[in-house]
Amino acid sequence: MKINKLFLLLLLFLSTAVMAQQPSKLNIEELHNKKWAYIVDKVQLTPTEAARVRPLFLEYEKNVWKFIEESKPLFRSFHDKKESRSEADYAEINERFVNSELHKAQLVKSYYSKLKKILSAESIFKYFNAERSYRKDLIENWQGRQKGARRP
Repeated sequence: MKINKLFLLLLLFLSTAVMAQQPSKLNIEELHNKKWAYIVDKVQLTPTEAARVRPLFLEYEKNVWKFIEESKPLFRSFHDKKESRSEADYAEINERFVNSELHKAQLVKSYYSKLKKILSAESIFKYFNAERSYRKDLIENWQGRQKGARRP
């Protein structure tokens, strides 16, 4: 009987540990879904347009997240060595920053080229405005929660 209880406790512990490691992926998917719903609503995409644009949206979002994840170590390492930064370190991080901005612009340009085949110019304009609006709302809500958490 004790072995069964021990086995159940171990199984419960392992399943909790596995589930605790997965929320980041679920949160990203949830974030994509919320952003997509927001865009569809703001742009008022038809069901046909939404069905054609969604795969492009997901591809773009995955590319952006991948790029962010690949860039984190570089910027973190620079941030961590505050005391021993040389002029060459600053020059390197400046070059990498500019190159990362160019890469992001290339992602947007590619995305835009694909969207032009599906949506009107007006819809694309609304689409990009909705993306910016969503990002702004997300940041404001996040900052509001941070301020609320700091209050005694």
